[in-house]
Amino acid sequence: MFICHYDIFALHLCHNFKSIIMKTNYLFPNRFKKIGWLLFIPGIILGVLCLIDQSGISFFDIKVIAIIAEQSIFSDASFFSILENNVLDEISSILLIIGALLIAFSKEKTEDEFISKIRLESLVWATYINYAILIFAIIFIYDMTFLWVLVFNMFTLLVFFLIRFNWALYKSKNQISNEE
Repeated sequence: MFICHYDIFALHLCHNFKSIIMKTNYLFPNRFKKIGWLLFIPGIILGVLCLIDQSGISFFDIKVIAIIAEQSIFSDASFFSILENNVLDEISSILLIIGALLIAFSKEKTEDEFISKIRLESLVWATYINYAILIFAIIFIYDMTFLWVLVFNMFTLLVFFLIRFNWALYKSKNQISNEE
């Protein structure tokens, strides 16, 4: 009888351990995906505006608190100062990053082990591609152009992940529907 109770207890622990491992607590609820798209698309549009008109739209010129700021490469840095800055690029970057994070790390409507596997593979694939491009840029791109590569590199890991993950989901759904 003791062995029977021990087996039941062990099975109960194993079941609870499996459910703890399989939970996706690190993912946002599915409804956050829509919010992500509502932030991501304006972030891209504002980012393109920043690239086209690098002087910025004067509406976004405001006084900001800077922890550290340099007016030019050869000037002394000022610490904890207030300065005038066009915040369009900061707003677009924040919208793009938060939106992409919400899209990428929100649960699917039916989140299962297969989708978790696709998510992990996509994240690994995106990391490899992102850093392969960065290594290529380190070797072959110089000066201010390299700075632009670094700026874009802030976003490309998430963008590569979104492309690969959604493509893999699309392929798997088509493959399932073709088999039926």
